[in-house]
Parts: sequence; structure tokens; C-alpha cells
Amino acid sequence: MLGPVRAAALALTAALPLGVLKGTTPLSLVALAGLCVALVPQGLALLSEAPRPGRAAVARWVPLTLAVLGLMTLLGQAG
Repeated sequence: MLGPVRAAALALTAALPLGVLKGTTPLSLVALAGLCVALVPQGLALLSEAPRPGRAAVARWVPLTLAVLGLMTLLGQAG
């Protein structure tokens, strides 16, 4: 699944400071780059191998997704 290089890149994510008011530092950029090195190839492989949704499924989900995003925007603005 993950080779030794990608596993080491994923381990760099442990150096990422998480929480409120954490600034961007060079260390956090290295940690995020490691996360990308580890997970982007896996995501691309998944996208190329997975079955694609049909037109009917897309026609159902796009309006629902847009409605939910609009509702979330309104609720976020309301406070």
C-alpha cells in the first residue's frame, strides 16, 4: 500500500501543529508537503480505478449539493 518513502512522508504530518492560533512556519509547510506526497498518489489511483457515476446520479446530487451549500452559507452568515 504505502512504500517506505510515502510512509516516511506521512510520518512528517506528526510535526504539524494543530489548534487555534497556530501560525504557519517552515516546519508546518514541510509537514503538509509530506502529507501531499503520501496521499496524492493514492487519491489519483482511486480516481482512476473507481467506477464513475451515471448521469442520473449526477443530476440528482448536483441540485441537492448546491441547495445544502446555499443553506450552510446562509446559516453561517446568520451566526
